[in-house]
Parts: sequence; C-alpha cells; structure tokens
Amino acid sequence: MTDGGTGDEQMDVEPLIEHDNSMPKWVWWLFGGALVVIILLVWFAIANSTDAENAPIAEPSASASASPEPSDSPTPMPSPTDVPSEEPSDSPTPMPSPTDVPSEKPSDSPTPMPSPTDVPTLPTSFGEGKITVGKDAAAGSYRTDAPVAKGCVWALKAKGTTTVRGLVADAVVGGIPTVTFADGDTFASKGCGTWSAVDPATLFTNPSAGVTAKPGVWLVGQDIRFGTWTTADLGAEPDPTKLCTWTVTESLGTNFTTVVTRDLIFSGSGKVTLVAGQQFTSANCGEWTLLSK
Repeated sequence: MTDGGTGDEQMDVEPLIEHDNSMPKWVWWLFGGALVVIILLVWFAIANSTDAENAPIAEPSASASASPEPSDSPTPMPSPTDVPSEEPSDSPTPMPSPTDVPSEKPSDSPTPMPSPTDVPTLPTSFGEGKITVGKDAAAGSYRTDAPVAKGCVWALKAKGTTTVRGLVADAVVGGIPTVTFADGDTFASKGCGTWSAVDPATLFTNPSAGVTAKPGVWLVGQDIRFGTWTTADLGAEPDPTKLCTWTVTESLGTNFTTVVTRDLIFSGSGKVTLVAGQQFTSANCGEWTLLSK
C-alpha cells in the first residue's frame, strides 16, 4: 500500500517534473520573484491596515464647528474689566474740564435787537437847568405843569448847530409855554417850573378852553378857544408906556416859529382872529376877550 501510494505519487509528479524541466530556468526565477513581490505587497497592505485601526483618534481642532465631547480644559474666568459692576460707584461723576466743553461757534444770524423792556426808559419830565434830549429826557412835546409867572425864559438849540430853534422867551409873562424836542437837542430853562411830556394828538380839541386870555402864551383850541378876540380900550391918547404887542404863530411841529400875525397898538383896542392849532402870545395888552367864534 505504501509502496503503491508512493508509486502513484511518483507517477503523478514525474510528468510535472518532466514538464517543468522543459521550461527555462529564467522563467522560474521571474515567476518566483513576482510571487515574492506580491506576497510583500499583501503583507504591507495588511500591516498598514492594522496600524490605521490601532492609531488613536485625533482630537478635533479648535476650529471645529461642534465638539462631540466637552473640552477638558477649564473655562477661563472673565477678567475684572469683563465683569459689570453691580453697584454704582460712590464717587461723583467728574465734571468735564473747560477744555472738554466744546466752544460755541459764533452764530451767523444777526444780533437780535433788544426788546422794549431792555431799553432804559428816559424821563418824561424835568425842571430848571440844561438837558440833552435823548439822554436826560425823551424826545417829544412838552408843556409846563402850570401857568408861568413873569420871568420864564428858555432856549432850544438843535443838534449839531449853533442856531437857536424856538423862542428865547425873556418876555414870557404868563401862560403855558409849549416846546417840541428831538433827540440830540439841547434845552435850557429858568423860572418856568416843571416841564412834562404831552400827547400832541390830544391838544387843540379842548371843549372847555377859556374865553378870556391874560398876558402870556396860550394854545388856541387847548387853552383858549378859536375865534375873534379883542383887548380892552387903551384910551384915545397914544401912550408909549402902554405898548400892547401880540404874535400868532403856527405850528407845534416847528415850535411855533412860523409867524402868522405880529402887531401892536399904543391906544384904542386891539383885535385878532385865532384858529385852532395856533399859539397866541401877548404882552401889556391887559385881558383879551372872545367876541365870537
């Protein structure tokens, strides 16, 4: 049996040997070398696969969008500047220094005019002495508070001139003088009492104006009525010591420097017709009486 088995094996192998021996040796060397290379490549592939499975899993980088496990590193505590203050500080808030306050730029708009309450009110009355209108008293029309006695004198000089505007009334012996001032005028008076401002619109329309007029200066329509007036009879014989003079002027705006009538008599009776708005002045004529309107 054993020999038979051996014989059979020899019978099976021999043809192969004979067949193999029929191939050149370099073929066998080439076949063997290729087989070795294939075995080495398979071995390296298996080895690399095993190394990859055994390699530790790399931790996700910090730039990963989400980490499957929380990081082992401790959470950083906020710095003192990151923690809000729970209680307000007891120290007062420092005021800005003058250099911190922005300076205001000058406005391009014009400076507003002062309101009437910001302008000081000038006096509307004054007594004897010299005044400058617009400084010591307001401009306007003024009259004496009461009829003046003999010896009232006054003078008015316009601003910027040496010309006296109005009367230098050293002959005023009674009545109520009236004068109009403009800013810058200079005015002086003596023996006339107190001067007070009046509203020109209320003058010359007095229904109770007088019907007699003593020597002095009077406004027609305000102090005395308009119409025809006459004096008492001075006598038939002329008497220079009884020289009666009178003057009619207009208007208030020119301080009555425009003469309408000027006349005089030595004897007999004087007569004059007056119109409302005029000023009538007489001296040494006695009392005038209204004859008719």
